[in-house]
Amino acid sequence: MKIFKIKQFFRNAKYRVSLIFSFPHFWICILIILLAIVSLWISHALYRSHQDFLSSIFANIFAGLVTGLIICLLSGVKQFYITKLKNKKNWLEHIRTMVSDYIDLYHKLAEKQFTTFDGTEELFNFIYDVGSHANWINDDILQSTFDKSLSFNPREYCKKYLNYDAYALVDEFSKLHDYLYEVDINFPSKKDILCYFEKVHKNLMRLHSNAYRQLRDIEIRLQEAEKSII
Repeated sequence: MKIFKIKQFFRNAKYRVSLIFSFPHFWICILIILLAIVSLWISHALYRSHQDFLSSIFANIFAGLVTGLIICLLSGVKQFYITKLKNKKNWLEHIRTMVSDYIDLYHKLAEKQFTTFDGTEELFNFIYDVGSHANWINDDILQSTFDKSLSFNPREYCKKYLNYDAYALVDEFSKLHDYLYEVDINFPSKKDILCYFEKVHKNLMRLHSNAYRQLRDIEIRLQEAEKSII
């Protein structure tokens, strides 16, 4: 597992580096740095030759280029931070929408009028659909880990900030799937069916609540970052 993580880290790092090198503004930044170095060298050479006036001109050029570069870097870091926050915000909104869809279906199941499963295809499809929506959430988090458009690792982010370990819950979701697949064979009661969802439902509700808190925090950070003059 550790070897896989290391390989994945270097693979992602290589992709990020190649992506940065493909940006035209990266090469403009390199050009500005080279021009600044050349200006400093010329200024120093002219100063040693006692051509103070010309030396001061190139020194000013060097100072201007460095100042402009620093301003661009500050602006770039700020924009990178904002983009990263927006990236997390969009992903969290996507996950919360998926969980909300599941919660709506779960509530409909809890309110549905039946004592035991009656063997009808319509009821089976509805129960199975509720379970499928739950599974899709966990699968989406795990699969998002391989999404190169994201600036973070969703599985690790959920585990660290949302108290939701998608990988550790794989077995629970598998059990839920197996239980629901056999509903039409076992004819369980409504209470039993809801019990099948208990562990999964508890974790998804916590994910939904924690994702909401993270979204509020990100929105505050975005507002402050966008208003900041630095």
